[in-house]
Amino acid sequence: MGQYLRIPNVAALNNKGASVKSRENSTPFDITITQSLNSFLKLILLISRMPVDKETLATRPQVVLLYRLSIDGETLFRALQEVCTVKWIARKSEFKTDPFKFPLRIFREFSRLLTVCRLAPKNERQIVIVHSVGLDAILAFAVRRITDCKILFYASGPDVLAERKLARSSFLRWALRNADVVLCGNTKVESAVRNLGGTVTRVLPAPFFPLYHETEARKEFDVVTVGSLTDAARQSLLVEASAYLDPSVKIAIVGEGPLRQYLTELSKRHGRNQVSFLGDLPPKRVYRILRNSTLYVRCSPYEGALSSLLTAADFGLPIIALGGDRDPELTDLYGLKPIVPKDRHPISLANTIESAMTDYPALLTDVSRNREALESYSRSWPGIASTAIFS
Repeated sequence: MGQYLRIPNVAALNNKGASVKSRENSTPFDITITQSLNSFLKLILLISRMPVDKETLATRPQVVLLYRLSIDGETLFRALQEVCTVKWIARKSEFKTDPFKFPLRIFREFSRLLTVCRLAPKNERQIVIVHSVGLDAILAFAVRRITDCKILFYASGPDVLAERKLARSSFLRWALRNADVVLCGNTKVESAVRNLGGTVTRVLPAPFFPLYHETEARKEFDVVTVGSLTDAARQSLLVEASAYLDPSVKIAIVGEGPLRQYLTELSKRHGRNQVSFLGDLPPKRVYRILRNSTLYVRCSPYEGALSSLLTAADFGLPIIALGGDRDPELTDLYGLKPIVPKDRHPISLANTIESAMTDYPALLTDVSRNREALESYSRSWPGIASTAIFS
């Protein structure tokens, strides 16, 4: 017979205040969110006790990961395995959601998260790392009300630095204030988190997990960029720059998102067919595209060093970065030397791409230095992660 998880009563939950702000300091938005959570919890408490077998009890992970970005999530998952035992629960991108299966999938993820967190001993809080300040945050907070697990938000950049509507900004502030710890991709993200109300913050740069180069590279694309197609990622700058490049220059944009149609129409308006929108791809396919490209472009001024960017640098691609005052982070945190255009204008980006392709042999020294820096960084990351997560 398996053991059973005892669900506490609603009164006990409402009296539990370990991680929730008192009503005296709460805004109307805080109260509304809290009331919604309580309603959700009352529904959950109607569910009968859940059986848990002994094997599950013996394999409880130290960290649970709620992370929906496939490439970055895969890299973070593999890197965390060098630090602790970890279970990855939410894997699928929000852009691939089937509206008919969505409620069932969310409930299944909630049940799995609740099951794992209830296994923690009384004197130990289960650690949950959440990437998306959205529905995943609500799921995590709901589970915390039941199990008192420890919520760590991982703010990589766009979620706290990009422009936001008022409603999302209010929710973001509420989530950051109520998280136990906010892990920040770099120091600028940390500053933004504190301005939004986060109190306990720690810098945890994106991990890098070296890949074995199984095959020789063969040219497939001249320029590649990877990321969700959103306002924060700013791929429109690269699409507009294509109008000033030779038509033979092949550009790959990997990723999916709400701006897919707009970017496709923007490319057609410029009358260029060299921009290929490849959508969401399995990690191995993305790595193969990076391996077979010449240059990597990071358009966003908001995003930190994505796993795809670090992998591209390890594969020997020069990095063109348009992050403005964010670009020093690539040097300070990772030791990389990016190519920085004079300004964030399509013509300036096009000139930088042409110059890099023409003078590619001159960039080999920087490429070699980037690889050495990443090798050193990958050795130090487990220690950085252990301190940020468990201290």
